[in-house]
Amino acid sequence: MILSGEKKKSKVLGQYFTGILLSSLLLFSCPPLLSYAGIAKEQIVEQPLPTLSPRQRWSEDWSVLNEPDRLDNDSWLPMKHITLNESGTNYLSLGGEYRLAYESYNPVGRGVTNSGNQDVLLNRLAIHADWQIASQWRLYGELGYASSYDREGGTTAVDESDVNVWQSFVDYRLTTGSNERLVFRLGRQFIETANVFITAGEANNVRLVYNAGRIVYQRDDDNLIEAFVAEYVDYADEAFEMSGTDEYFWGLRYTKDINHIGTDLSFLYLGWDLKDRNFEQGEGKSHDETRHQALLWLNQPLTAKNQIGLDYYLVYQFGTYDDQPGGSDIKAFAAFGEVKYAFLKASNTPFIGLKTSYFSGDDDPEDNEINTFYNPVFGTPYFSYARDIMPFNLIHIQPNVGYRFGDDLLVTLSDDVLWRASTKDAFYTGTNQIGVEAEESESRYIGTQAQLSAKWQVNNHITLSMYAVHFWAGDVVKDAGGENQTYFRLGMNFLF
Repeated sequence: MILSGEKKKSKVLGQYFTGILLSSLLLFSCPPLLSYAGIAKEQIVEQPLPTLSPRQRWSEDWSVLNEPDRLDNDSWLPMKHITLNESGTNYLSLGGEYRLAYESYNPVGRGVTNSGNQDVLLNRLAIHADWQIASQWRLYGELGYASSYDREGGTTAVDESDVNVWQSFVDYRLTTGSNERLVFRLGRQFIETANVFITAGEANNVRLVYNAGRIVYQRDDDNLIEAFVAEYVDYADEAFEMSGTDEYFWGLRYTKDINHIGTDLSFLYLGWDLKDRNFEQGEGKSHDETRHQALLWLNQPLTAKNQIGLDYYLVYQFGTYDDQPGGSDIKAFAAFGEVKYAFLKASNTPFIGLKTSYFSGDDDPEDNEINTFYNPVFGTPYFSYARDIMPFNLIHIQPNVGYRFGDDLLVTLSDDVLWRASTKDAFYTGTNQIGVEAEESESRYIGTQAQLSAKWQVNNHITLSMYAVHFWAGDVVKDAGGENQTYFRLGMNFLF
């Protein structure tokens, strides 16, 4: 039976809210599973329990449960510290995640591709085991599964994955001084560094993983050195079929806390060797590239104590794009980031922010030099959660306002204005996708979009989120036959 657009949307929304209802029943029917209320306050004053986050489950330190009194009144917490020796230093920790999301594009691709409207229901399930063998050795493994329902035009590469190994690595930790630590990590893992610049695609249903080796040195909390060499892993549909792609990524980072004031200054070198990349140069066809980048990053988080937040990047890229005999030289740069100000030095406060971005474009697609800035793993929710604005050939300004309700609820309203940096280069809408070719418009103005977002941390296990985005098409999109677009998303993360 073929459903009409409205009936189909009602069906997908109905399944989404059914999932929310079932999760709510689980929340209220299994209180020991979802809260720490059973633990007396006097038992937890020594060290707080870890805060759960879907991005860094491997960073949770459950050694704080190596005290029998902390487990007596809770039937679930023992799974976080299954003791394997008398001292409790050898233990196993189990956990997982279920994520449910509904999202809608009206229309897809701002109407340029004539694909119509699209809504989809997304599910993600992950189960992990963390074996702390001793003070030095540790094994971590995670199995993941992702599915989508009824995305018009077929699923995307990041929608679905049968049961696969998402993470599997071994750590060797060496204490070199009273406040110094050296960590060696080898295996399949997520890599995130420099905030939005290198992410694992948490916004996608299937996150990006690597087969990698990493070394991290940290002294006190003010010095960090990190180096890694990694191979991209593909998005496989079949069970246990995820494997390397022969595309590579490597990097080196040094971070220094400036005068111990909570402001970090980082220097990074990053590089990748990639296949079949599409740009306006090279007639929009697929060619291989090797790209290097030098990055300076200044970061000061907005906290209850810091009323000024800063997250800013300066990047220069160089390398070779193999679109012609001898290749084209890559020469590109970017300057982007955000400044925020909280009106109160408190956890409850209104705030304002301003994002400004310049990502270089190519002024002559027919010469032997490509100036298009490129980053395939950039955190595109930086622009909006619709994730269809890319940091290539782009000028971007976004004022935003919001209110932070303690540590539990964050509400933000933003307004983006977008232009092409070069009218001779394309408007890019995907990591390897040209949305509007350069020849289709002589204008710089891409459009304006507003986003209303809300993220509610219900408790240590459940997070609810909502994103509503409206894009007003500018001349670049209109000249290509496009129009305004509305995006909407509801999401729930349940961690245990």
